[in-house]
Amino acid sequence: MEIGIVGAGTVGSVLAKTFARGDNQVMLSRHSGAASLAPRRSEFANNVTFVEVETALQQPLVVIAVPFGQAPAVLQQVANYQQRIVVDVTNQFTADFKKIKTAPLTGSEVLAQAANNARVIKAFNTIPPDFMDGHVDGPGRRVLFYAGDDAAAKKEFAALVKPLNFRPVNLGKLRHGGSVMQVGGGLGNTHFVQIDE
Repeated sequence: MEIGIVGAGTVGSVLAKTFARGDNQVMLSRHSGAASLAPRRSEFANNVTFVEVETALQQPLVVIAVPFGQAPAVLQQVANYQQRIVVDVTNQFTADFKKIKTAPLTGSEVLAQAANNARVIKAFNTIPPDFMDGHVDGPGRRVLFYAGDDAAAKKEFAALVKPLNFRPVNLGKLRHGGSVMQVGGGLGNTHFVQIDE
């Protein structure tokens, strides 16, 4: 799959390396441009390329790995996502770790409104970056909670992450599943492992 990642900080970089382990073409971008990533070329596999944000946003699956406060404006650069999948990995914090209130909407519902005609999935934000590569110490798979309103998109997402040593767990729709995954929802900073399949 062709995957565009917007944001090349800690989370975006880890996810670029994680998705590159699969049979994917990963396009990593950041606001300062593709050229600004060139000095980091040796960090990534050959199937990770550096692109402009506009290009990353046009891929069949888009990962938004920028600060939550910036994410709506980034997503609104595309007028119509034409039912492509957008994965929200954000948490509702400011730069100084103050919670951003979005009630009565969940954070992912806010981003879904910004990503016109996209199928939004909430995932990865409950896992510390050190575990976002799916590794476990010993047997088993890394549990990955996800939520979304489109059943077909969720099925495609689960099929994408399972070969990367994740055990995807569907928490339902963005309204309910997303609410328990966001800051204060109870599932933050988790790293469960499923041993038996």
